[in-house]
Amino acid sequence: MKTNKAVLFPLAMSALSTLCVAPSFAQTENRAMLEEVVVTARRREESLQDTPLAVSALGSDMLEQMGISDIEGVETLAPSLQFSQTNYKAPAVFIRGIGQRSGNPVLDPGVGMYLNGVYVPRSDAQLLDAVDVASIQVLRGPQGTLFGKNNIGGAILVDSKKPFTDGFEFGAKLGAGNYGQKSVKLDANLPLSDSIAMRVAVNAKRSDGSIDNVAADYALFDQDRMAVSSRLIWYVNDEFEVDVFGFLSRIDERGSPYNCVFQNSSAILAQGIYRGADGSDLQAACNESSELAKTFKVSQTAEDAVYAIDNHMLALTLRGSIAGIDVESITSYAMQDNIRISGDSDGTAIRAVAVGPDAGYQVLNGSDDPSVGDAVREQFSQEVKFNGTAWDDTLNYTFGVFYAEESLDNSIDGTEVGDNGLVAVGPGAAVDLGIPLPNALVLPVQANAVALADYENTTAAVFAQGTWDMTETLQLTLGLRYTEEERSTVQIQGTPDYDEYASRLNAQIGSNPAILLPVTHVMDGIFSPVPLAQYFAYEAPSVPLLYAAPLRGDTRFSEFTPAVTLNYLADDELLESLNLDSFIAYATVSKGFKSGGLDVRSTQTDSSIKQFEPEIVVNKEIGFKLDALDSRLRFNVAVFQMDYTDLQVALYERGTTQTEVVQFTGNAGEAVVDGFEFEITALLGDFTINANAGYTDGDFIDYDLGTNTADGFAIVDRSGEAFPQVPQNVRGVVVQYDWHSPIGLIIPQLQYYYSDEIFIGTDYLSGEYASSTIGQYELFNARARWQINEQMGVSAYVNNLKDDPYFVGGIAVTSVIGVANRVPGTPREVGVEFSYQFQ
Repeated sequence: MKTNKAVLFPLAMSALSTLCVAPSFAQTENRAMLEEVVVTARRREESLQDTPLAVSALGSDMLEQMGISDIEGVETLAPSLQFSQTNYKAPAVFIRGIGQRSGNPVLDPGVGMYLNGVYVPRSDAQLLDAVDVASIQVLRGPQGTLFGKNNIGGAILVDSKKPFTDGFEFGAKLGAGNYGQKSVKLDANLPLSDSIAMRVAVNAKRSDGSIDNVAADYALFDQDRMAVSSRLIWYVNDEFEVDVFGFLSRIDERGSPYNCVFQNSSAILAQGIYRGADGSDLQAACNESSELAKTFKVSQTAEDAVYAIDNHMLALTLRGSIAGIDVESITSYAMQDNIRISGDSDGTAIRAVAVGPDAGYQVLNGSDDPSVGDAVREQFSQEVKFNGTAWDDTLNYTFGVFYAEESLDNSIDGTEVGDNGLVAVGPGAAVDLGIPLPNALVLPVQANAVALADYENTTAAVFAQGTWDMTETLQLTLGLRYTEEERSTVQIQGTPDYDEYASRLNAQIGSNPAILLPVTHVMDGIFSPVPLAQYFAYEAPSVPLLYAAPLRGDTRFSEFTPAVTLNYLADDELLESLNLDSFIAYATVSKGFKSGGLDVRSTQTDSSIKQFEPEIVVNKEIGFKLDALDSRLRFNVAVFQMDYTDLQVALYERGTTQTEVVQFTGNAGEAVVDGFEFEITALLGDFTINANAGYTDGDFIDYDLGTNTADGFAIVDRSGEAFPQVPQNVRGVVVQYDWHSPIGLIIPQLQYYYSDEIFIGTDYLSGEYASSTIGQYELFNARARWQINEQMGVSAYVNNLKDDPYFVGGIAVTSVIGVANRVPGTPREVGVEFSYQFQ
């Protein structure tokens, strides 16, 4: 990714010019002020513009106007926030360049997701459809003091609407569009008594998919999901309430689409000769996939793109007041099951390489013993928090404790290569293996592998933070958290019994005229040569698996994460002299911590549990927030620098057996991320403008990793690589006009979003290929809403107005598979929505 710090000047000038020109527009009509936004970024309710923290807050009305119905849609409205697509459909969340692109269960996400205060631990459980949402807050920068888990990149807080006892409310929203899009959302507020009320919401989505898969009879980016939430509150008295929240979602879809770009002909799997009706040449299939990208199409193996998961959550929150101190207890239980997640790692119609949990099930189904328990993930958490004041209300303090237990049972991961593991390599690849081979012969290879694992993760923390009003204009905030993390795992690796597999191949001699020669196991998963016709004539037998002795490991980590913030709140005299309505400037230094863990670095000849270290980041940030022009203009800016230590990275490499894909977790040494972001909201007559921009420049200072290369194990310096999965520049603008027509309020809206190029490489060779970077893109979306009356409204929308192809993410596994897979964006989508609200 190129570094272009010259963008700072034009963006800053753009922001200043907005301030300069706004007065002439704002005076065209005496409109209402921007509403005061209340946030809970510091675990207490306070005004957004008085909070010395970089936070974006989106209420239900704005989400409705923007047509945002799931959490990923927030990306265009909050600077420095990205939902990247990698090898699975589950979103990889990044803030300011910090996140975790792997769905590996050994890793915590770098950005925390909270639903009604409950931490959602797994990234593939974070695809939360926005059911009955009251607000979404995006907190940028390390949240190392006050939140349930140390979130080094930031946190996303999703809060549902609270029930009320004043009356009945019912809402319905129906939608339809091209590509078979259908959606329905129903919500209701039900007063059960003078002190008890409940809200219920149901959200269902269906679509056929917008990216045609020419190798199958379906399209990708399909939707088949449903979410149900219920929230009941008992207002016991003026000081005590009981809050029960339940959430259930079901996702049963196909995985991400990929357009393949061929990179490395020396990769062993790129040289494979594959069996099946779709051909045997991976490079030719990859080139075909590249051409299809121009028409929003892909060509992928029908069985290898799967994304299904059930999410369950139940939480009990008790709020009360004891001796003038507000007390909140949050007890929660969460579970994920029915997990079927895999990606087509080669991105072609050839059945070449599939990885992930569902690939593990495919390996087992093609073995002698397919039985294995279903994967289940469970989390119990308990937090108790106290808020109070002292010293004549000049000190606001928060302190508490947090505890969580997470178990991941029967976690499965696998790699399926070729036809149930059966592939072949020709004379060219055989030379690399040290085996001379005539042109008429090939080497059969068996390359399946599976891993079964159980994980136990425990987190315990105590935290405290206080804000002292030093003077009427100066505030000092000090915070500290102490966290202990315990990790344990049991891992079982399953690999083929190569000698028995050779016997099963030999049992077919004479069953087909082409099958004449016996084979023996020569090395790793490679067998003695046979004619090409014999290799294609084989029926792929079931794979006998041998399971190694269980690998066990446990470890513990602990860390203090302090934070200090000094902020200045302008007094009335200064505000009047500057013609401002509010102004705050702040400077903060904070430390973030993400636990280390245990991962298996496995080959078909050896497996061992390796420890990776905690990820540490120190964030230095300055910023200001202001309201001006009778609260018709809001302008918030933050500038930051983050120093990384032991950055955790998910890596792919070739195994020592030549044929296997090994994914493992390592630490990349040191890195520095610099950047800035701003947000502007302006009321200009009947126009409303929301604009944001983010600049993130990440540089590796020390990135030396040992990895298996084509020449054996070596230490490779990767400090020159671009930061993965993070665009350097992003910006978005939403312009809305309120037209008070004779037939009701009509609100046309234009949305614009720009993302810079993104590096998608994973291994030591990826940086050598331009195709490991996907290009920049921009999107134009349009919406128009007709508010017929206070109860009914109709909206129409067009997404991707230009209908230009673009890519939103991807993954390059250059050294083993030899390809880069790019995830395409959606083509032009059109649709209508009808909403009804009754009170």
